[in-house]
Amino acid sequence: MRASHLESGGRYPVLRTLGILYLVGGFLALVGGIFGAAWALFRAPNDIVDRGVYAMIIMAGTTFVVLTMLAVAELLKLFIDIEHNTRAMSTGTMSSVEQRDERAAQTVGGPRAKWLNGEETAEGALLRGH
Repeated sequence: MRASHLESGGRYPVLRTLGILYLVGGFLALVGGIFGAAWALFRAPNDIVDRGVYAMIIMAGTTFVVLTMLAVAELLKLFIDIEHNTRAMSTGTMSSVEQRDERAAQTVGGPRAKWLNGEETAEGALLRGH
């Protein structure tokens, strides 16, 4: 039963597919927005000032849509990662690297250091400018 999930690409294949579709949709929205802005700038029926305004509005909308679609894709990935990490911690099936980090956290600074080892938090990356 457990091997069937690994052979099929892991758990939650529909969520992974939705994440990929959101990434593809974000790319298509970007391309469509660029073409829409180019149409508004060169072919829209008004003077050049109005066409420039239309093109800027289209690009602002495109930016909002693309960022939203990328955020949803990353949010789906985050939920899948949280589920995986929670399941691994609760069943004790961590990889050797995770077990080594766990042992290092217990010997160095207790339970608090366990959360400080490993990947950098989003807040820390923002503070460092990454």
